[in-house]
Amino acid sequence: MIELAPNVYSLPGKNNSRFPYCACLYVAGNWLRVLIDAGMGGGNLTPAKDLGIDLLILTHCHIDHRLTRREIPRVPVWCHELEEPFLCDKDRFLAATGLSRSGIDLGPLYGGLDDAFDMEVAHRLVDGERLDLGGLTLETVHTPGHTPGHLAFFIPEHGLLFSADVDLTSFGPYYGHDFADIDGFTRSIDKLKQIGAKTVTTGHAGPFNGDGGERFDAYKAVIHERDCRVLNALSKPGNTVDLVGRNLIYPAHTQGDPLQSWFEQVHLEKHLDRLARMGQVFWDTGSGQWRRC
Repeated sequence: MIELAPNVYSLPGKNNSRFPYCACLYVAGNWLRVLIDAGMGGGNLTPAKDLGIDLLILTHCHIDHRLTRREIPRVPVWCHELEEPFLCDKDRFLAATGLSRSGIDLGPLYGGLDDAFDMEVAHRLVDGERLDLGGLTLETVHTPGHTPGHLAFFIPEHGLLFSADVDLTSFGPYYGHDFADIDGFTRSIDKLKQIGAKTVTTGHAGPFNGDGGERFDAYKAVIHERDCRVLNALSKPGNTVDLVGRNLIYPAHTQGDPLQSWFEQVHLEKHLDRLARMGQVFWDTGSGQWRRC
């Protein structure tokens, strides 16, 4: 448990806060103690449990941000209304992410997670909602793109922003699920940059102090870099599957990992659709290939 500001703590996740874990935020107001996300692993949750948790806010539905909720099943859960269906219904989650259409055996990853979807949402947060915790304020920021109802939170008393999976990692924005949206993600990055936070911490990296604007710019630039790599790869026409494994999204492709290949394919599908909207590529129905304009 790392103190970021008075009564505001980061709870790092196991595995260096990498999937299937994440870093979470604990905010202890005078009359309300809030945990934001619960994917740190049971042992890393203990300090917050000892201090007391009145409310759990889930920034979004991804498993790595809520697996540890099993340790605090009686704590009320809040989220954005667009995220609720995917938190509470495993079939809707798998369909919306695209994993249902992947053809991959999901048993090893999701087979034992039925209880992770056993929850009720007590309150649905909206963009701009302010929560008075007693001496500290949580400002809700709706940041769709990674998921439809993804949320970030700003604590104005300390100029501190928790941006969850707008995570400012060197990998760049992640939108390898069907319900993710590149254009929405870019708008959310800009929205968070405009807050001008003194400190930014995320679900998988940080905290970052004093250079948040530059980090948001570099993070957003990865999208354009991927566009360029995909466009260059189409110097020779091809279909989406032809582009998988060529390091256009993942800097290092793990051979024989069907899940990574699937996520890369979904990223590529979104870039090809985006480039088509920009008038730079088109789908040639005759050959069944993408071609540059």
